[in-house]
Amino acid sequence: MLAWSGSDRAARLPREWPRRRARILRRDPVCQVCLLAPSTEVDHVIPGDDHADSNLQGICTPCHATKSGREGGRAAAARRPSARRPAEPHPGLIER
Repeated sequence: MLAWSGSDRAARLPREWPRRRARILRRDPVCQVCLLAPSTEVDHVIPGDDHADSNLQGICTPCHATKSGREGGRAAAARRPSARRPAEPHPGLIER
Protein backbone atom coordinates (compact mmCIF):
# COMPACT_ATOMS: atom_id res chain seq x y z
CA MET A 1 0.00 0.00 0.00
CA LEU A 2 2.66 2.40 -1.08
CA ALA A 3 0.15 5.01 -2.17
CA TRP A 4 -0.99 5.31 1.43
CA SER A 5 2.40 6.32 2.83
CA GLY A 6 1.88 9.42 4.93
CA SER A 7 -1.87 8.76 5.15
CA ASP A 8 -3.91 7.66 8.16
CA ARG A 9 -6.43 5.94 5.86
CA ALA A 10 -5.46 2.39 6.87
CA ALA A 11 -5.91 3.23 10.56
CA ARG A 12 -9.44 4.50 9.85
CA LEU A 13 -10.60 1.24 8.25
CA PRO A 14 -12.88 -0.96 10.37
CA ARG A 15 -11.31 -3.94 12.12
CA GLU A 16 -13.23 -6.38 9.92
CA TRP A 17 -11.97 -4.69 6.72
CA PRO A 18 -10.21 -7.82 5.34
CA ARG A 19 -13.49 -9.80 5.53
CA ARG A 20 -15.51 -6.92 4.09
CA ARG A 21 -12.97 -6.45 1.29
CA ALA A 22 -13.14 -10.16 0.39
CA ARG A 23 -16.96 -10.02 0.41
CA ILE A 24 -17.02 -7.02 -1.98
CA LEU A 25 -14.52 -8.65 -4.34
CA ARG A 26 -16.71 -11.79 -4.41
CA ARG A 27 -19.81 -9.65 -5.05
CA ASP A 28 -18.09 -7.59 -7.78
CA PRO A 29 -15.66 -9.94 -9.55
CA VAL A 30 -15.45 -7.56 -12.54
CA CYS A 31 -14.38 -3.91 -12.30
CA GLN A 32 -17.50 -1.79 -11.80
CA VAL A 33 -15.96 1.11 -13.74
CA CYS A 34 -14.66 -0.41 -16.99
CA LEU A 35 -16.62 -3.69 -16.77
CA LEU A 36 -13.68 -5.46 -18.45
CA ALA A 37 -10.91 -6.29 -16.01
CA PRO A 38 -11.12 -8.38 -12.85
CA SER A 39 -11.64 -6.43 -9.63
CA THR A 40 -8.47 -6.36 -7.56
CA GLU A 41 -9.24 -3.46 -5.20
CA VAL A 42 -12.18 -2.13 -3.22
CA ASP A 43 -13.14 1.50 -3.81
CA HIS A 44 -15.36 3.90 -1.89
CA VAL A 45 -17.98 5.12 -4.39
CA ILE A 46 -18.39 8.34 -2.40
CA PRO A 47 -15.01 9.29 -0.90
CA GLY A 48 -14.79 9.32 2.87
CA ASP A 49 -15.18 6.89 5.71
CA ASP A 50 -18.56 5.33 4.84
CA HIS A 51 -17.60 1.65 4.73
CA ALA A 52 -21.14 0.38 4.09
CA ASP A 53 -21.32 -2.30 1.40
CA SER A 54 -23.58 -0.01 -0.63
CA ASN A 55 -20.73 2.56 -0.82
CA LEU A 56 -18.08 0.02 -1.84
CA GLN A 57 -17.32 -1.41 -5.26
CA GLY A 58 -14.84 -3.81 -6.77
CA ILE A 59 -12.51 -2.02 -9.17
CA CYS A 60 -9.36 -2.85 -11.17
CA THR A 61 -6.03 -1.23 -10.30
CA PRO A 62 -5.82 1.09 -13.37
CA CYS A 63 -9.40 2.39 -12.88
CA HIS A 64 -8.77 2.86 -9.14
CA ALA A 65 -5.57 4.83 -9.81
CA THR A 66 -7.40 7.07 -12.29
CA LYS A 67 -10.38 7.64 -9.97
CA SER A 68 -8.23 8.26 -6.89
CA GLY A 69 -5.96 10.64 -8.80
CA ARG A 70 -8.93 12.64 -10.02
CA GLU A 71 -10.41 12.83 -6.51
CA GLY A 72 -7.04 13.77 -5.00
CA GLY A 73 -6.56 16.51 -7.58
CA ARG A 74 -9.95 17.99 -6.78
CA ALA A 75 -9.23 17.92 -3.05
CA ALA A 76 -5.83 19.57 -3.54
CA ALA A 77 -7.36 22.27 -5.74
CA ALA A 78 -9.99 23.00 -3.10
CA ARG A 79 -7.26 23.49 -0.46
CA ARG A 80 -5.12 25.74 -2.67
CA PRO A 81 -5.60 29.48 -2.30
CA SER A 82 -7.00 31.24 -5.31
CA ALA A 83 -4.46 32.65 -7.76
CA ARG A 84 -6.74 35.62 -8.37
CA ARG A 85 -6.95 38.66 -6.17
CA PRO A 86 -10.30 39.18 -4.50
CA ALA A 87 -12.60 41.47 -6.45
CA GLU A 88 -12.66 45.04 -5.24
CA PRO A 89 -15.65 47.34 -5.61
CA HIS A 90 -15.48 49.96 -8.34
CA PRO A 91 -14.05 53.23 -6.89
CA GLY A 92 -17.14 55.14 -7.99
CA LEU A 93 -19.38 52.80 -5.98
CA ILE A 94 -17.51 53.04 -2.67
CA GLU A 95 -19.57 54.84 -0.05
CA ARG A 96 -17.74 57.34 2.11
